[in-house]
Amino acid sequence: MPLKYPELFRPFHIGKLELKNKIVMAPMLIAGWFDENAGLTDAAIDFYEARAKGGTGLIYTCAFTANAATEKKGLGKELPFYSPFDHPTSFLTQMKKLSDRIHPYGTKLFIQISLGNGRVMRPARLEERPVSASDVPNFWEPDTNCRAMTKKEIEALVKSAVDGAVLSQKSGCDGVDIVGVYGGYLADQFATDVFNHRTDEYGGSIDGQLKLMTDVVKGIKQACGNDFPVSVRLGLKHHAKAERHGALAGEEYVEFGRDLCQSIEIAKKLEQSGCDALLLGSGCYDSLYWLYPPMYQKDGLWLEEASQLIGHVGIPIICPGKITTPKMANSAIENGMVTAVALGRALLADPEWPNKAKMGHDDAIRPCIGCNNGCIARDFARLPMGCAVNADLFHEKTADLNKVEVPKNISIIGGGIAGMEAARIAAIRGHAVTIYEKNQKLGGMTVAAAVPEFKDADRRLLCWYEKELNDTGVVVKCGQNVTLEQVMELDYDEIVVATGATPKTPPIPGVNLPHVTTAIEVLLGKTEPGENVTVIGGGQVGCELAVWLREKGKQVTLVEAMDGLMTGGKEGVFLANRLMLEDMLTYHEVRTLLNTKVKAITPQHLEVEMGAFDELIPADTVVMAIGYQADNGLFKEISQSVPKKIWLVGDANTPSNIMYAVKDGATIGRAL
Repeated sequence: MPLKYPELFRPFHIGKLELKNKIVMAPMLIAGWFDENAGLTDAAIDFYEARAKGGTGLIYTCAFTANAATEKKGLGKELPFYSPFDHPTSFLTQMKKLSDRIHPYGTKLFIQISLGNGRVMRPARLEERPVSASDVPNFWEPDTNCRAMTKKEIEALVKSAVDGAVLSQKSGCDGVDIVGVYGGYLADQFATDVFNHRTDEYGGSIDGQLKLMTDVVKGIKQACGNDFPVSVRLGLKHHAKAERHGALAGEEYVEFGRDLCQSIEIAKKLEQSGCDALLLGSGCYDSLYWLYPPMYQKDGLWLEEASQLIGHVGIPIICPGKITTPKMANSAIENGMVTAVALGRALLADPEWPNKAKMGHDDAIRPCIGCNNGCIARDFARLPMGCAVNADLFHEKTADLNKVEVPKNISIIGGGIAGMEAARIAAIRGHAVTIYEKNQKLGGMTVAAAVPEFKDADRRLLCWYEKELNDTGVVVKCGQNVTLEQVMELDYDEIVVATGATPKTPPIPGVNLPHVTTAIEVLLGKTEPGENVTVIGGGQVGCELAVWLREKGKQVTLVEAMDGLMTGGKEGVFLANRLMLEDMLTYHEVRTLLNTKVKAITPQHLEVEMGAFDELIPADTVVMAIGYQADNGLFKEISQSVPKKIWLVGDANTPSNIMYAVKDGATIGRAL
């Protein structure tokens, strides 16, 4: 039988190194999984091994900072501002473990080396003033100016990067990647006109702006040999209208940073310097939602730009950027857009993505939903990296699913994400599981959340769960609004209550009028909104709903009591997600009222108070999106009446997001 996606599984070369397939693991910062010497922990090595076992052809590690004094004084070792190259013995020990663990699977290993952050380093994490190519404002604190690096410091940085590559080669890795002209990081600042005002040999012409980068590549080739592959991370376009202001796809604007034509010339220069492959990207910190694309960005958002490099360079072009499905990946290679694809968050969600793609089992791939909550948001918050849909991340060797010795009958009341995950895990372990769901389909609130077009990944996640439950033999009974009396009649050994949450209803005069509804009711089509819609609540749900309604042609006013949008929640909304939603609200001309108190709802208006002023907002539909409260009444009744183990999971315990629902479900599924 021929392969369903043959292009993904053809070998290719980086320099003289042959890769077994064209599926690459993209480099990602794995905050929280570094040892005291800023190197990899054993759990991090297990993490990478699982992706090698899953069929990945090449693994790029996270970026390790070159040992240069200009940014060495970070205050948090868990974010590797300290260099592991300061501790060569420890570095070699852990990296040798890593190379020895992944090579038996036929997977190659490239260690990524960062040249520094420059203007995007937070000043609070340094003991000295941040540096950059020139004297420019810091990204996070514009009132703080970065100082221009001296020629001596630049030369020391080049040497430290070369030394890091030599040490990496000794560890048994197959090549290195340099965080180069990409993402708005330090080397990118050198190669961008608005940040490089130098008049010495590191400024002016494109050759000068690239001298830092090309000196690193040439130095590594000289020190490690021409046959030791070096790839460079290249950002194709900044997608920025101004400092700290990104541009939406399709929006007309003048590029503030670097455009595609300049990047094509840079790619040529990098190839001439000895670079063996280009690992692409797009965006920068000033357009954060291009650099770290949330669910609102289209899948494969960098592919079209990547295809513009074809014919300009002769080295492999490797492209990540929301490559979500094998079909998309195979098509991009088949159509000559790229040489190979790189998967980042997709491999966090499912380490077996390549193996499942090879077998043609697309529907078995657990999809990344692009939420950023478990991965990038936690990296930025200096919390241990995780994954919203994969609770086993970084627990690959300990989160076993061994069969139970004594199978039990498990009843799960509620078929939302937490209930389905608990059922899935329990069934894999050998229990007989039945889900009782009050609605006509599984998914809980995610069914409503998945309605907008930009939430396609949520819909794929629900399909994946449906398949998993079917494959593991879970019995599903929908349309079952279980009561205490019915629970007493069920045949079970343990019961899991996953009844979710209900929308909050604020004590506002007029809140019970017939034209007042909830976000869930509108999204599910149970309420048809009028032409003038007011959404109360500027959290993520309210903002997404407002954009969706505008896309449907409604006039929308968004009312929020706080002084900013999306400021609540357990860990808040990740900055890239928030910035993009705010720009979408502006682009779609949603009227947004902050610091606004709702005084009353009338049949035709919403009466609000804005400081010293009151206003009547025309509204034929008022939608409540002010949050949720746990629906745990049944759990309390059962706990007081049934002498068996009762578990409470997901939003029924504490309303949160998918990540915590999955985590809760997985934990209880293993405890049963």
